[in-house]
Amino acid sequence: MKKGIHPAYHEINVTMTDGNTVKMYSSVKKDLILSTDNLNHSAWTGQRTNTGDKGQRASAFKSKFAGFKF
Repeated sequence: MKKGIHPAYHEINVTMTDGNTVKMYSSVKKDLILSTDNLNHSAWTGQRTNTGDKGQRASAFKSKFAGFKF
């Protein structure tokens, strides 16, 4: 690595949504408090927030491009 072009890394505390604190290294000099992590994000929990859609996107797409032949 070239010297003098990379930011300095500092040890910070990252607070998760459940209150647990994890030590990490970052170029940011302040501690972080997360509002979203693997405990409450739908990608990890399996819960979807747009369950009310029920095919509306597909029907809108079909009606928008009805004249095209795919």
